[in-house]
Parts: sequence; C-alpha cells; structure tokens
Amino acid sequence: MPFNQTEAWLETTGGIENTVFFIDREDNPQLCCWGRVFNRRFIGAHLLIDGLSANTSNIKHIRDFFQNVVSNGYTIIEVSDIGYYNSNFEIGIRQAGFVRPLLSLCPLTLLVNLQEDFQFHRNWKRNVRKATTNNINFKVVDKPAIQDCEVFSSLFNQLKDRKGLGFNVIPESLYKLLASEEYKLFFAMGENNKYLSARVVYITKKSAYDVYAANSDEGIKSGAAYYIQEKILYYLKQNGVEIFDYGRIPPSNDEMNNIYVAKSYSGGVPMQYNGQWIFNKSRKIDLIYNLLKYYRKQRRY
Repeated sequence: MPFNQTEAWLETTGGIENTVFFIDREDNPQLCCWGRVFNRRFIGAHLLIDGLSANTSNIKHIRDFFQNVVSNGYTIIEVSDIGYYNSNFEIGIRQAGFVRPLLSLCPLTLLVNLQEDFQFHRNWKRNVRKATTNNINFKVVDKPAIQDCEVFSSLFNQLKDRKGLGFNVIPESLYKLLASEEYKLFFAMGENNKYLSARVVYITKKSAYDVYAANSDEGIKSGAAYYIQEKILYYLKQNGVEIFDYGRIPPSNDEMNNIYVAKSYSGGVPMQYNGQWIFNKSRKIDLIYNLLKYYRKQRRY
C-alpha cells in the first residue's frame, strides 16, 4: 500500500469529508483506492485519486475497475499512481478512456537496494565526513511529541524558502501522521543539540518511502543533509527493509536538477512510476482545466 493511500494519510490531509472509496471486490481485493471530490468552477465534479493499491496486472481487470470509476459521472477524473510502471496497467487504464495529462508531475524516482553494498558517490562521502568532523549526531524519534513536529516544521520552512515550495508542513497534522507506527521521524543534530536536518519516512514491510525532508541552511553547509540520509539507509537495512524509494525526482536543465543530482549520490537506480492519468468528459473541459493548471504555473515535465 502506498503511503498516500494509508488511513493515517487520509486523516491528516483533510479527513473523510468529500472522500469516495473504490474497491473491485470485498473478498481478496486486487484493486482499491480512495479519492477526493472537488466542485470546480466552470468545470464541475473533479475526482482526484492520489495513489492506488494494486495487486494485479490483468488488463481486463484494470480496465473494468476504471470503467466503473468513470461510470459515476465525474466531469474530470485524475489518477496519480506511485506504483512502479507496468505496461499492462497502462493498457488497461487507456482502454478505460484515460490519457496522459498535458501538465503532470515527473514520473521518475530513485530506488536504493538496501540489502546490497551501498554505492555512495564521492561527493556524498565527502559531505558525510564533513558532518562527522562537525560532530553531527543522528536521532531516531520513537514517540514524537508535538514539540518535535514544531521543530520539523521550522526546518521545513527554511527548505521551503530556498526552493520556493508552495506548501507547508503543519505541526499538528504531522503529529497525527506520526501517531501511525508506519511513519518514522529522524533528526540530525549539531553541537548543543541544535536541530539541523530531519526526515519523515514511511515504512511498510520490506519497503520504505521518503515522505518529507527538511534541511536548515546550516544543515546543508555542515553535511548534515547527507549524514541523516546515510544513517536512515543503514537503520532501514538493519531492520530488514529491502527497498528505499526517494520519491519523485526532477531531472532537468535548470536549478531543479540539483534535487535529482543530490539524490543520485545515494547510488539509487532510476525507476518509473505508473504516473498520472486523466479522464475528461469533453475536449472543452480538457482545455479549460489545462489552462487553469497553466495559470497556476504548474511545472511541465
């Protein structure tokens, strides 16, 4: 189950209000998801499915599932799936009437195999040595308090200002999320227990997913931003986790490429998600919606 389909994520990102649930069958389900319905001006009912729990590659099964979703009469249906790319999934969802959106998130990620020897880049190793010289310490927070979440939010605000991000991490929401045992909070701390970097990781069975990262300006300069990642990878390895997913990466020819380069220093292997799909009732609605997305300056990949 991807992190954005968990009950904890549902409760901390708006709750059950305006939420609909789809499941192929109650006994031994192979496909299920939840999504939120928004009433868009000039458009109508917009269903946003952010994540999908899937355990099948049967084209007909996938097609029938999404045809059932379409039959509910929504004007627009968007699906954003962080399952790893499957050609049968693409065939099935296309046969149900979905196409790739004009403006979408990058479908690429990096996977680190935790049970093999790590292949860290020399720049990664240099930054970790710098952190060691600066006496950086690693902390696993087993029972986070609201104060821990406030610290994380403060660190995230520094990252937000540097990268121009358009969202916040609210301490109260993060506290609720971390109440679930599947979500773990980590810190890197300097002298006098000064918090420099932090990470929230979703851990489920043999897989882990990078959910939130927060680095102070000093955390970048001191090497703490790399030190905490390396410590997390070893922590997961020691606890039997096999794969670490870095989340979406933005390789490009501008400043966003720095995010991809920094994550690639982990030695992770590029992988493609099933990505984003959209169903529109008409070409007119499709045009209006894409113009609205463009007006909001959504990045094109």
